[in-house]
Amino acid sequence: MPQNLQELKGLIDSTPNIAVLLNLAGYYAKRQLPEKGVDSEVVYDCPRTQMMIRTAVKGTQIGGHFHTVSDEIVIVVGGRGEVLVNGEWKPVKPGDVHVCPRGIVHDTRALEENLQYISIFTPHLPPGTDINWVTGAGKY
Repeated sequence: MPQNLQELKGLIDSTPNIAVLLNLAGYYAKRQLPEKGVDSEVVYDCPRTQMMIRTAVKGTQIGGHFHTVSDEIVIVVGGRGEVLVNGEWKPVKPGDVHVCPRGIVHDTRALEENLQYISIFTPHLPPGTDINWVTGAGKY
């Protein structure tokens, strides 16, 4: 058993390299949102997991896509919107959780108000991107 925290340092491979406690209301209140699209910030990062705090700005639809490496867990924390789940648009509100395994097409839209959510990717997203866009008629 380690005698002090310094002996555990070899285990710590995250950014930040300390525990994280976020006040979401305070976080969202300070963000400068774009006029359209998705505001996203990585707040925790390690080789096994990546967590982003995000806002889909009113009027935004991300577009159908899937991930080849990472599963995505979406936790809705504010606003309302819709998520494409197994080919069907489902309304989402604070407290809803969407788990999307890699290889499954999904999409998010915030048509009437901003949608605030947390995305957790596991394993960590690869360098560059793991977004594979789905295009064409009948894409979902």
